[in-house]
Amino acid sequence: MSDPLAEVLALEAEGLLLSAHDRAMAALSERPDDPALRYRATLTIARAGATSRALDLFHQLRLDAEPDPEIAALGARLIKDQAFEQPAAVRGPLLADAARRYGDLWRRGGGGWHGVNAAALLLLGGDRTAATAIAEEVLRNHRDSGDYWSAATEAEALLIAGREIGARRALEEAEARAGSDLSARATTRRQLRREAAALGVSPSIVDALRIPSVLHYTGHMPKPGQDDPAIEGLIGATLDAAIAAQHVGMAFGGLAAGLDILAVEALLRAGVVPTVVLPCDPDTYEADSVVPAGERWVPRYRALLDRVRIQQLDERPFPGDDLHLAMAARRAMGLARLHARHRDGEALQVAAWDRVPSRGAAGTGADVTAWTTAGGKSLFLGWPWPRNGSAEPPPEPRRTPMAVLFGDLPRFSALDDLGFAKFYEGPWAAMGAALDRYPSTYRNAWGDAVQITFDEVTTAAACAFDMRAALEGQDPPIHPRFALDFGPMLPVYDAVQLVTKTSGRAMTRAARIEPVTPPGRIFATEAFACEVALLPPGAGLACDYAGRIPTAKAFGSLPLYALRRAGFEEDRT
Repeated sequence: MSDPLAEVLALEAEGLLLSAHDRAMAALSERPDDPALRYRATLTIARAGATSRALDLFHQLRLDAEPDPEIAALGARLIKDQAFEQPAAVRGPLLADAARRYGDLWRRGGGGWHGVNAAALLLLGGDRTAATAIAEEVLRNHRDSGDYWSAATEAEALLIAGREIGARRALEEAEARAGSDLSARATTRRQLRREAAALGVSPSIVDALRIPSVLHYTGHMPKPGQDDPAIEGLIGATLDAAIAAQHVGMAFGGLAAGLDILAVEALLRAGVVPTVVLPCDPDTYEADSVVPAGERWVPRYRALLDRVRIQQLDERPFPGDDLHLAMAARRAMGLARLHARHRDGEALQVAAWDRVPSRGAAGTGADVTAWTTAGGKSLFLGWPWPRNGSAEPPPEPRRTPMAVLFGDLPRFSALDDLGFAKFYEGPWAAMGAALDRYPSTYRNAWGDAVQITFDEVTTAAACAFDMRAALEGQDPPIHPRFALDFGPMLPVYDAVQLVTKTSGRAMTRAARIEPVTPPGRIFATEAFACEVALLPPGAGLACDYAGRIPTAKAFGSLPLYALRRAGFEEDRT
């Protein structure tokens, strides 16, 4: 029988924090009183940056009642993380509270890392003198236990004490001891980067702790009959060199004939198991994206299916557009950037293409444009073969990718006629006024439910925040549930209401997510979260993982994210 805690720890060390969290939560359904699983479930989601969710779990899983000082330290860490989600001007009280908690643990005989955390928070709160004093005391009492955290604690104390050269040497020792634990490296890097900024030290000090990069790969499909082993070998060797040079440890992309298959084969040669994002089932994808390049690619495609991680989306081909392929490509790019953020590493793209813009929504040119617009680095590999495609312009597509907002208000069904009159004159009017401030492509309502579509995810997010504020400002306050999704939408004619509407699978998903969204929160699908991850730096939005949650009406369990506004320091990917 497998050990769920060991599985969680292995996933966590690999940097797969969301998978580690999901595994811990699943194990807790069978072992609800296991303190180690409760701790790891909360710690992994905290390390992924979902502070609000981690705080909720800390209390829901009764960790606040545990006597273990390491669990108490997690509570202090969450307050610290909460502080850094606030504007700098209002962080002070939270930083002071977290510093006090760490200091109490340290003075009660806790490890030196409790002391160095207290020192770090005092430094970041502006009390450099007190921070230095604690750091020096930690160093005087420090006894090297030979593990990663011992070296990392020494490095942090040396940095706070102003001994930069010693800190760099200690970090090199920590790197030598870290092994494959990427999560530990990421935690230390984030902390030291903040301290370096406060001390006026170059942030490059964290580079001693190496985080493998996260790769997105994209490229063209060859025409049938382009069977040149020498050219294929050259592309494979170029990919091998790029993967090694960029220290790739995780990868996302497709599995189409041509570059995708060549990239996956190269990644597997390097010991990296990529996540392949398919828009639909493997057989349909094979017919759409493998067979057109020639039958010789089919056995290679099929041989790889069992050797990679597959994430299958809820998209299928639609006449006249390639949006199913575009949505899969954007999901792969967004996931690469999200995982790079969780690991505190770099996300990069390799692109084998002829530098000709894509003709439709999908294609290598579209991928490169999306990636570079988001501030990402794209490595150009060239493309030796003619492209596989028609020179005819594509038809005007019927569908358009849009952001979808679905909302519902509590207690509506309990209203009497007088209540209805007041509702439509007050809260409903306030919500409508908020919506009027944002350009929408479609808006509909019935009862207390709304469905709205937008061209941009930023507009959808801003509108959701504004409508929530309008409702929470009512007397008494109303705490709405809003759900967001992103996907292809289709204009349809409603022969019952005699109006044109906008419909699509994304609208259905949003409607099924809304009932499981906590009142006052804004939940988003992974598709929407990946679109947020593809926004340029400074967009001011973040999506924190909320877990794999069963949705309404037996629609299935989906990975959901909580949308929030983000500060500047969270916009680095």
